[in-house]
Amino acid sequence: SSLSNVTPVEPHLKSRQHHHRIHIPERLDSAEILIGNSLENNGGNNPSCAVVTSIPSGGTHTFECGGMIGRLVRISLNRPNSVLTLCEVEVYGELAAPSPSFSAVVSGRGIVVVEKKLCWSDALFYCRDFYWDLLSIRSKGEQKEVEEVLRNASFPLTQHVWMGLRRYLMDSIWFWMSGASVNYSYWKTHSPLQISSPCGGVDTSDPFHWTDVPCGDHLYFICLTDVQEEVKRVTFYSSTRP
Repeated sequence: SSLSNVTPVEPHLKSRQHHHRIHIPERLDSAEILIGNSLENNGGNNPSCAVVTSIPSGGTHTFECGGMIGRLVRISLNRPNSVLTLCEVEVYGELAAPSPSFSAVVSGRGIVVVEKKLCWSDALFYCRDFYWDLLSIRSKGEQKEVEEVLRNASFPLTQHVWMGLRRYLMDSIWFWMSGASVNYSYWKTHSPLQISSPCGGVDTSDPFHWTDVPCGDHLYFICLTDVQEEVKRVTFYSSTRP
Protein backbone atom coordinates (compact mmCIF):
# COMPACT_ATOMS: atom_id res chain seq x y z
CA SER A 1 0.00 0.00 0.00
CA SER A 2 -0.48 4.30 1.60
CA LEU A 3 0.89 6.33 -0.97
CA SER A 4 1.40 8.82 0.22
CA ASN A 5 -2.05 10.18 0.81
CA VAL A 6 -3.68 12.84 -1.31
CA THR A 7 -6.23 15.33 -0.04
CA PRO A 8 -8.91 15.72 -2.73
CA VAL A 9 -10.09 19.33 -2.72
CA GLU A 10 -12.46 20.01 -5.57
CA PRO A 11 -14.24 17.24 -7.49
CA HIS A 12 -15.92 18.83 -10.53
CA LEU A 13 -18.89 17.15 -12.19
CA LYS A 14 -20.04 18.51 -15.53
CA SER A 15 -23.25 17.80 -17.39
CA ARG A 16 -22.61 18.43 -21.09
CA GLN A 17 -25.00 18.61 -24.05
CA HIS A 18 -24.24 16.18 -26.91
CA HIS A 19 -25.51 16.43 -30.47
CA HIS A 20 -27.78 13.63 -31.71
CA ARG A 21 -28.30 12.32 -28.17
CA ILE A 22 -31.08 12.73 -25.66
CA HIS A 23 -29.47 14.29 -22.59
CA ILE A 24 -30.87 13.35 -19.18
CA PRO A 25 -29.14 15.44 -16.47
CA GLU A 26 -31.38 13.86 -13.81
CA ARG A 27 -29.27 10.72 -14.02
CA LEU A 28 -26.72 12.44 -11.78
CA ASP A 29 -29.27 13.23 -9.08
CA SER A 30 -28.53 11.50 -5.75
CA ALA A 31 -25.10 10.30 -6.92
CA GLU A 32 -22.72 10.09 -3.96
CA ILE A 33 -19.02 11.04 -3.98
CA LEU A 34 -16.87 8.78 -1.77
CA ILE A 35 -13.21 9.44 -0.96
CA GLY A 36 -10.70 7.27 0.89
CA ASN A 37 -7.98 4.63 0.65
CA SER A 38 -10.01 1.44 1.09
CA LEU A 39 -10.53 -0.90 -1.87
CA GLU A 40 -13.22 -2.85 -0.02
CA ASN A 41 -16.52 -3.02 -1.88
CA ASN A 42 -14.79 -1.26 -4.82
CA GLY A 43 -14.32 1.81 -2.66
CA GLY A 44 -17.95 1.78 -1.51
CA ASN A 45 -16.99 1.72 2.17
CA ASN A 46 -15.03 4.99 2.04
CA PRO A 47 -16.38 8.17 3.68
CA SER A 48 -18.84 10.38 1.83
CA CYS A 49 -17.83 13.81 0.56
CA ALA A 50 -21.15 14.93 -0.90
CA VAL A 51 -24.38 13.88 -2.60
CA VAL A 52 -25.33 15.42 -5.94
CA THR A 53 -28.72 17.12 -5.73
CA SER A 54 -29.02 18.54 -9.22
CA ILE A 55 -26.73 19.70 -12.04
CA PRO A 56 -28.52 21.35 -14.97
CA SER A 57 -27.74 20.38 -18.54
CA GLY A 58 -24.43 21.93 -19.58
CA GLY A 59 -23.69 23.02 -16.02
CA THR A 60 -20.68 22.43 -13.78
CA HIS A 61 -20.68 21.97 -10.02
CA THR A 62 -17.76 21.94 -7.61
CA PHE A 63 -17.86 19.93 -4.37
CA GLU A 64 -15.54 20.95 -1.53
CA CYS A 65 -14.51 17.91 0.52
CA GLY A 66 -13.06 19.73 3.50
CA GLY A 67 -9.58 18.20 3.48
CA MET A 68 -10.69 14.57 3.26
CA ILE A 69 -7.71 12.25 2.80
CA GLY A 70 -7.62 9.47 0.22
CA ARG A 71 -6.32 8.29 -3.13
CA LEU A 72 -9.56 6.79 -4.41
CA VAL A 73 -12.61 8.73 -5.62
CA ARG A 74 -15.82 6.83 -6.31
CA ILE A 75 -19.09 8.25 -7.64
CA SER A 76 -21.97 5.85 -7.18
CA LEU A 77 -25.72 5.84 -7.62
CA ASN A 78 -27.62 3.64 -5.21
CA ARG A 79 -31.09 3.98 -6.71
CA PRO A 80 -32.43 0.63 -8.00
CA ASN A 81 -32.76 0.20 -11.77
CA SER A 82 -30.93 3.48 -12.40
CA VAL A 83 -28.16 4.34 -14.84
CA LEU A 84 -25.36 6.71 -13.82
CA THR A 85 -24.17 8.91 -16.69
CA LEU A 86 -20.90 10.78 -16.23
CA CYS A 87 -19.76 13.11 -18.97
CA GLU A 88 -16.75 14.71 -17.32
CA VAL A 89 -15.18 14.45 -13.86
CA GLU A 90 -12.17 16.43 -12.65
CA VAL A 91 -10.53 15.89 -9.26
CA TYR A 92 -8.06 18.35 -7.75
CA GLY A 93 -6.00 17.53 -4.69
CA GLU A 94 -2.85 18.27 -2.78
CA LEU A 95 -0.46 16.23 -0.65
CA ALA A 96 -1.75 15.80 2.87
CA ALA A 97 0.25 17.56 5.56
CA PRO A 98 2.89 15.38 7.26
CA SER A 99 1.87 13.60 10.44
CA PRO A 100 3.43 14.52 13.80
CA SER A 101 7.01 13.34 14.08
CA PHE A 102 10.04 13.33 16.35
CA SER A 103 13.20 14.76 14.78
CA ALA A 104 16.81 13.84 15.52
CA VAL A 105 20.26 13.62 13.93
CA VAL A 106 22.11 10.33 13.38
CA SER A 107 25.73 10.50 12.19
CA GLY A 108 25.07 13.92 10.71
CA ARG A 109 21.94 12.79 8.87
CA GLY A 110 18.56 14.23 9.78
CA ILE A 111 15.83 11.70 10.60
CA VAL A 112 12.22 11.80 11.76
CA VAL A 113 10.23 9.13 13.57
CA VAL A 114 6.76 9.48 12.04
CA GLU A 115 3.71 8.95 14.26
CA LYS A 116 1.59 7.42 11.52
CA LYS A 117 0.82 3.72 11.10
CA LEU A 118 1.41 2.57 7.53
CA CYS A 119 2.34 -0.64 5.74
CA TRP A 120 5.94 -0.86 4.52
CA SER A 121 5.35 0.33 0.95
CA ASP A 122 3.14 3.25 2.02
CA ALA A 123 5.77 4.25 4.59
CA LEU A 124 8.39 4.24 1.83
CA PHE A 125 6.29 6.45 -0.43
CA TYR A 126 5.44 8.74 2.49
CA CYS A 127 9.13 9.30 3.24
CA ARG A 128 9.88 9.91 -0.44
CA ASP A 129 6.99 12.34 -0.81
CA PHE A 130 7.71 14.43 2.27
CA TYR A 131 11.37 13.78 3.14
CA TRP A 132 14.02 11.65 1.39
CA ASP A 133 13.70 7.92 2.09
CA LEU A 134 13.16 5.29 4.76
CA LEU A 135 16.02 4.98 7.24
CA SER A 136 19.18 3.03 6.48
CA ILE A 137 21.62 2.02 9.23
CA ARG A 138 25.16 1.72 7.92
CA SER A 139 27.26 0.99 11.01
CA LYS A 140 27.25 -0.09 14.65
CA GLY A 141 27.66 3.55 15.64
CA GLU A 142 24.53 4.55 13.73
CA GLN A 143 22.66 1.61 15.27
CA LYS A 144 23.51 2.88 18.77
CA GLU A 145 22.40 6.40 17.87
CA VAL A 146 19.09 5.10 16.48
CA GLU A 147 18.57 3.12 19.69
CA GLU A 148 18.98 6.33 21.69
CA VAL A 149 16.47 8.11 19.45
CA LEU A 150 13.92 5.34 19.99
CA ARG A 151 14.46 5.41 23.75
CA ASN A 152 13.75 9.14 23.82
CA ALA A 153 10.87 9.32 21.35
CA SER A 154 8.27 11.90 22.36
CA PHE A 155 5.32 9.50 21.87
CA PRO A 156 4.66 5.78 22.48
CA LEU A 157 5.98 3.66 19.61
CA THR A 158 4.70 0.56 17.89
CA GLN A 159 6.54 -2.68 18.75
CA HIS A 160 8.64 -2.25 15.62
CA VAL A 161 9.22 0.67 13.28
CA TRP A 162 9.85 0.38 9.57
CA MET A 163 13.26 0.97 8.04
CA GLY A 164 14.17 1.00 4.37
CA LEU A 165 15.32 -2.61 4.59
CA ARG A 166 14.14 -4.89 1.80
CA ARG A 167 14.95 -8.42 0.63
CA TYR A 168 14.94 -9.71 -2.93
CA LEU A 169 11.81 -11.86 -3.23
CA MET A 170 13.64 -14.83 -4.75
CA ASP A 171 16.86 -14.48 -2.79
CA SER A 172 18.24 -14.05 0.72
CA ILE A 173 20.03 -10.79 -0.07
CA TRP A 174 18.90 -7.66 1.78
CA PHE A 175 19.42 -4.10 0.58
CA TRP A 176 18.63 -0.53 1.58
CA MET A 177 16.03 1.34 -0.48
CA SER A 178 18.09 4.52 -0.03
CA GLY A 179 20.86 2.94 -2.09
CA ALA A 180 23.29 2.65 0.83
CA SER A 181 25.49 -0.45 0.99
CA VAL A 182 24.60 -3.14 3.54
CA ASN A 183 27.94 -3.42 5.34
CA TYR A 184 26.45 -3.87 8.80
CA SER A 185 23.52 -5.86 10.21
CA TYR A 186 21.92 -6.45 13.59
CA TRP A 187 19.37 -9.21 13.06
CA LYS A 188 17.35 -10.78 15.84
CA THR A 189 18.40 -14.19 14.50
CA HIS A 190 21.87 -15.14 13.32
CA SER A 191 20.54 -16.55 10.05
CA PRO A 192 18.78 -14.04 7.80
CA LEU A 193 18.22 -16.98 5.43
CA GLN A 194 15.39 -18.06 7.74
CA ILE A 195 13.65 -14.70 7.55
CA SER A 196 10.33 -15.00 5.77
CA SER A 197 9.09 -11.48 5.10
CA PRO A 198 10.93 -9.26 2.58
CA CYS A 199 10.29 -6.14 4.69
CA GLY A 200 12.54 -5.15 7.57
CA GLY A 201 12.08 -3.08 10.70
CA VAL A 202 13.78 -2.47 14.01
CA ASP A 203 12.50 -3.34 17.49
CA THR A 204 11.68 -0.31 19.62
CA SER A 205 12.88 -1.85 22.89
CA ASP A 206 16.12 -3.46 24.08
CA PRO A 207 18.10 -4.90 22.42
CA PHE A 208 16.68 -3.06 19.34
CA HIS A 209 17.31 -5.92 16.92
CA TRP A 210 16.41 -5.80 13.27
CA THR A 211 13.58 -8.12 12.37
CA ASP A 212 11.44 -9.12 9.42
CA VAL A 213 7.84 -7.96 9.75
CA PRO A 214 4.89 -8.80 7.47
CA CYS A 215 4.87 -6.05 4.85
CA GLY A 216 1.18 -5.32 5.41
CA ASP A 217 1.56 -4.55 9.12
CA HIS A 218 0.80 -0.93 9.98
CA LEU A 219 3.69 0.54 11.97
CA TYR A 220 5.34 3.86 12.71
CA PHE A 221 8.49 4.42 10.66
CA ILE A 222 11.72 6.41 10.42
CA CYS A 223 12.49 8.69 7.48
CA LEU A 224 15.76 10.21 6.35
CA THR A 225 15.23 13.92 5.79
CA ASP A 226 18.44 14.92 4.01
CA VAL A 227 19.05 14.22 0.33
CA GLN A 228 21.88 11.70 -0.10
CA GLU A 229 23.39 12.75 -3.41
CA GLU A 230 26.18 10.16 -3.24
CA VAL A 231 23.77 7.21 -3.58
CA LYS A 232 21.03 6.26 -6.01
CA ARG A 233 17.73 5.24 -4.46
CA VAL A 234 16.15 1.93 -5.44
CA THR A 235 13.04 2.31 -7.59
CA PHE A 236 9.95 0.67 -6.11
CA TYR A 237 6.53 0.04 -7.63
CA SER A 238 3.37 -0.86 -5.74
CA SER A 239 -0.12 -1.84 -6.84
CA THR A 240 -1.51 0.10 -3.87
CA ARG A 241 -0.28 3.40 -5.30
CA PRO A 242 -2.40 4.44 -8.32
